[in-house]
Amino acid sequence: MHLKRFFLVFILPIIIFSQEIDLNPFGTTYPTKKKRIIHSPPKPLFAGRVHYLDFITDIPKDSINTSMLFFKTDSMQYYREIYIEGEQGLYRFKYDPKIYPGTSIQYYFIIKSNTQLFATPVSSKGKLYPMDSQFIDPIEYHKQKVRLKK
Repeated sequence: MHLKRFFLVFILPIIIFSQEIDLNPFGTTYPTKKKRIIHSPPKPLFAGRVHYLDFITDIPKDSINTSMLFFKTDSMQYYREIYIEGEQGLYRFKYDPKIYPGTSIQYYFIIKSNTQLFATPVSSKGKLYPMDSQFIDPIEYHKQKVRLKK
């Protein structure tokens, strides 16, 4: 009885809440056992400054066929596909506003392995949900921070 209770209280929630959804090009979702791509968006995104868009993965490099960033700014009509190389699990793209101007950016990452596609960010239903961020004025941002501290 104690083992059953231990499983229901401790083990089952870990199994349920540690699942990430894999995405194939047709939008079908498949639950997996653990999260394979971790992305933390840079905040705040200041206008006119270089930013790094990156993710970390535990997928072995020799199992990854391609790793890509898809992004567009509000001044672009279509997403750009950028192949990014990783080093020790870190995959990074340097976004330069002089090359890709805009006031906002939308982006997402995809890894193609030998047998699966992994994407981030995805919605709770497992659908690809691009990150959408506005570039903000750094002077106004710091003025607001000062006002909030008063």
